[in-house]
Amino acid sequence: FLCNEVFNGEELRVVSADMPSDEPHRHQFGNTASGVKHNGDTRTIHIVNANTVQQVSEALGVDLDPARFRANIVVHGMEPWSEFDWIGAPPVTIGSVQLTAIKRTVRCAGINVSPATGKKDLDLPRLLAEHFPQYGPYLGVYAQVVGGGTISVGDEVRWTPTVL
Repeated sequence: FLCNEVFNGEELRVVSADMPSDEPHRHQFGNTASGVKHNGDTRTIHIVNANTVQQVSEALGVDLDPARFRANIVVHGMEPWSEFDWIGAPPVTIGSVQLTAIKRTVRCAGINVSPATGKKDLDLPRLLAEHFPQYGPYLGVYAQVVGGGTISVGDEVRWTPTVL
């Protein structure tokens, strides 16, 4: 798997709560309520799988840009919806950063607006639930950094599922 889009192609340094710093906590990404409910930490990162977006595009017959889903990181080369398997599993590694997926991303009305036009053109939460009832109105995952490091465009996404 590859991480091909990270903040407009710029290298990204990811921090974690236990990293020493001279500055007070100022990092906040994604849905902070998800992190607070999970472990009291406001820092979450939103990850979207480009192949999940592609499958939704094909089902709806419209071209959807992954940017519509406001991810911090877009990954490529994975099976659609396989990012949901990360939740409650061992950490995923992107570049040298380890992340624990904590929750699927419930989609709000914000994704109904086209990033190209700025106008509402779809009811995506409803369409997701209608076309993909097994996933409901979810697309993407929230994750938290458990091992800081660097993510660069083109970095491999590494994850080993738990075998029972």
